[in-house]
Amino acid sequence: MIKTKYLLYAFKSLNNGKYQYWYKTDDKYFLAEKPPASILKSMSDEASQPADEDIIDNPWQEWSGEDIQKIISGQGVCINYLATTDGDVIQKQEDFRLLEVYDDIVCNFDISKSFGFEMVRHWHQEIFKNIYPFAGELRTVEMSKGDDDEHWVWRKEFLKAIPQLDNQIKKVVDSEYKDDVKGIAYDLSVILSDFLFIHPFREGNGRISRLLSDVILAKNDFPMVGLNLKKGDNYIQRVHAGYETNYEPLAELLEQKIEEGIKNG
Repeated sequence: MIKTKYLLYAFKSLNNGKYQYWYKTDDKYFLAEKPPASILKSMSDEASQPADEDIIDNPWQEWSGEDIQKIISGQGVCINYLATTDGDVIQKQEDFRLLEVYDDIVCNFDISKSFGFEMVRHWHQEIFKNIYPFAGELRTVEMSKGDDDEHWVWRKEFLKAIPQLDNQIKKVVDSEYKDDVKGIAYDLSVILSDFLFIHPFREGNGRISRLLSDVILAKNDFPMVGLNLKKGDNYIQRVHAGYETNYEPLAELLEQKIEEGIKNG
């Protein structure tokens, strides 16, 4: 029997006086155990058993392991409360939640106060709590991205640098930049590059790092630019330069985006 500690079922069916719980992956289903009460956020409807052709094998790899962060589909999609292996569906929901948290921070967060990495973890938890079971938790796995020419591995030992990142965040948060666009652009390029080098979370590191940068910009009365950092600006390449402590390329882009925001604001 497949264990379903971390999933919400799509619907339940009554068979010989007992309920069976069906889990949706895209447009197909598999049969598994009832999730614990702490996971159930809404009642599922009773339904008839799906036809045999609609039933597929469990699509998740490493299902029986102890580490929830290792459970992925064949395409590398992490186990999620949306019960889907469609990365586009998940990304749309992530974007939606990110914008909601942006709105909440703009309305309710006291930007005059100091904060560090623990606040960033809280934001991660708020954004992803209804998407991933590991929201707000540090990653427990090594991660890799890219092909043979640009292959990169985020090793677990990188997480040892989080205390230094925390100090760095607090230092920049507590600094006053007034009209020093160049200065804040450079300091943010360091934070962004180092944050993404460490890759603290299993998912959402790019979104969270840009949110962090925008809050720091807002604290100093600069326009937020995180949502305007695009691949077409060679953003990824500039971040990778920062991995090698060459922060100038990313600083130049941030300075450009901030100046554009001031001009258009």
